[in-house]
Amino acid sequence: MTPVELALSRYTIPFTLKPSQVEVTNALAVLETAGYYLDMGVGKTVCATVAGLYHMIKWGHRIIVIMPPLLIKQWYLWLKKLQPELKVVMYRGTPAERKAMSLDADFVLVGVQIFKKEYDRFVDFYHTKLYTGIVDEATMICNVGSDNHQKIHDFFLGRPCMMLTGTPMNNVMDAYGLMKFVAPGLYRNLKQFKNLHVEEEDFFGKPVVFRNLDLLAQNMAVNSRRVLLADVYHEMPPVSYIPVEYDLEPKHLKLYRKLAEEELLKLPDGGKIDATSSNRLAHCLGQIICNWDHFAGDDSCVSNTLGLIEEKLSELGDGKLLVFANYKMTIAKITEHFKKQGAVAVNSEVTPSQKEKNVERFVNDSRCRVMVAQFRSAGYGLDGLQHVCNHAFYAEPCQQPRDFHQSVARLARTGQTKPVQVYIGMAQGTLQVRAFNNLLNNDELVNTVIRSVADLRQAIFGG
Repeated sequence: MTPVELALSRYTIPFTLKPSQVEVTNALAVLETAGYYLDMGVGKTVCATVAGLYHMIKWGHRIIVIMPPLLIKQWYLWLKKLQPELKVVMYRGTPAERKAMSLDADFVLVGVQIFKKEYDRFVDFYHTKLYTGIVDEATMICNVGSDNHQKIHDFFLGRPCMMLTGTPMNNVMDAYGLMKFVAPGLYRNLKQFKNLHVEEEDFFGKPVVFRNLDLLAQNMAVNSRRVLLADVYHEMPPVSYIPVEYDLEPKHLKLYRKLAEEELLKLPDGGKIDATSSNRLAHCLGQIICNWDHFAGDDSCVSNTLGLIEEKLSELGDGKLLVFANYKMTIAKITEHFKKQGAVAVNSEVTPSQKEKNVERFVNDSRCRVMVAQFRSAGYGLDGLQHVCNHAFYAEPCQQPRDFHQSVARLARTGQTKPVQVYIGMAQGTLQVRAFNNLLNNDELVNTVIRSVADLRQAIFGG
């Protein structure tokens, strides 16, 4: 029997697997390590679940799923639809509630932060047991120097694990972090990876020019499958990417330039802008665009960014708008400004339980017309928005292709019935213009290594 046949001989799922899902699952379930690089909406969750059921039946494994905490309830509701009923534990809540929970289950669902915080408990419980790991939104392990990578790598070392992500890369260096899990024998270490693929580094040691990308593309395909939504759903509504160039008020732009000069003057005489100072300056200048009143010390100073969002909301009639921003201050500002439209926020300032409530309100309450979200807090794995919304506005730029494509995919996914309109705000004379160009350039580089959902430059400008 194939892995799919064996799994479905014991368990029933609430729909028939598509041919592409059967092919992916049969190919990857038998591997020790695997990369499920399935586009958003193609079915990486169901493929990994069926593979997990195969591991349970074939090898007697328990399944541990590590993910961003916002996805835990979605995974739980999905797994509870399977028959016969699985024992599923949502490992979350207060420390006291977690302490009272047992890890003895078929599937344990845990957020990455709590997994790291209670790493020793997981090690103590599982070290004598057979288990398989699933890492949903596996981009969180791409940075080999991060605690996410180290803890998850050590816990699943020598154990079967599945890496799930629809957008595997932001940049070329991300490939190494993923391949340490998916194809660990391809590169001895990071030094060898750099020797093969890094042509040039900048002053700060950051790789900026790459080589042998055709070889890297071949290596990324080892032990993995890449399936795009367009490959299997040929009648998906189109996505339009629309740059919106606008001017700040003269007084606002003057303050922006004054802030830039003052920040530069803080550098030591004759010194250059190092990476830390450069980032600090970029963050200061990034926040002043939407938060003119804060930096001017005058509540009457309202950014034109808010006016643009008002115009878009007005055009939609009683429709809903998903607004993306980067900074906590901006998200709070937009949420407060549109409170009469029932605006809710989804970012790191909101607790996981409140995030769930806010998402449910946006989906189910017609009076809630605006959801303001941070790219990563709401841009990964979140489902349901596509049923009530098909317009997104980026109030602040997203420079990372992976984050951008993931956030767009909250609307451009299975279940969407209307064309998706994505508006990208760019305040002229500010760093937002350069950030937009960085997004296009980074996207082109990633597309040379792994097939992507869209070439942004071509999608926006037609070439």
